[in-house]
Amino acid sequence: MLKGMEIFDCSLREIGYQTGWYFTERTARDIYNFAQTKGIDYVELGFFHSDEADPGRGAFRYCSLRDKEIREIFEKTKNVTKLSAMRDIQRPLSPLLPASESIIDTIRILTRSGETDLEVLNRFVTEALELGYEVFVNFTSAGLNTIEQNIRFAQFAKEKGVHAIEFADTESVMTQEYVRDTIRECHKVGVRMGCHFHDRNGTAEQLADLAIQEGADYMDVTHIGLGGKWRDGNLTMEYLLRRCGVNGGYEATIVKNEIIEDLIRFHEFSAAV
Repeated sequence: MLKGMEIFDCSLREIGYQTGWYFTERTARDIYNFAQTKGIDYVELGFFHSDEADPGRGAFRYCSLRDKEIREIFEKTKNVTKLSAMRDIQRPLSPLLPASESIIDTIRILTRSGETDLEVLNRFVTEALELGYEVFVNFTSAGLNTIEQNIRFAQFAKEKGVHAIEFADTESVMTQEYVRDTIRECHKVGVRMGCHFHDRNGTAEQLADLAIQEGADYMDVTHIGLGGKWRDGNLTMEYLLRRCGVNGGYEATIVKNEIIEDLIRFHEFSAAV
């Protein structure tokens, strides 16, 4: 936790679009170890996708199916920092393991705001909770929502007892007023909330500053701001650490170099468009 806010390092999931979710074990472990030593609360690995519907990707694309392989990477170093993965409910999925049998601690259920059916979302949330996971709900393309929609989503999250609700500015259209109002309304409902800022228009840092001031409970970042299938980037780990008075040190340089090397090594597997 930094400055009272919990942080998700989404580098492996987001940069996975550029590498096909292939990373060397050293890169994955060093990203985790960096998070552990710098007070980052979560490292997000990837997704729970179906390997039949989406074949030929690295282990972090199929977290429940490749749990043993992923466990071998992290089990010797895993400590307080949690491992998470996204369950994209508008895509073909693999079955989940019970949390007691999985290396994954946290499931962030991804739903595209405009495609969200709350009855369907309810089933996926219930499943993950009953299997023992810490559960978040992440609404993408959230910058296109009305505040009234976000209030309803927050009320749903409150009723279900999920850990937090998060909003992603997938199209980089959020304004300062929108961010302020969304945070305040979620807190009025009584749910913890987080932000995921893309940086297509160079607004991620400004909006992150405002979100911190308004008491956002969670923030997503990636090393070097890389990732995403649209190559529009994310709020950077470097910026948030500086904003919170943390020096990334030489460890940050090591991680960034390893990521760049993996981008070159696994470029042929890119899923970015």
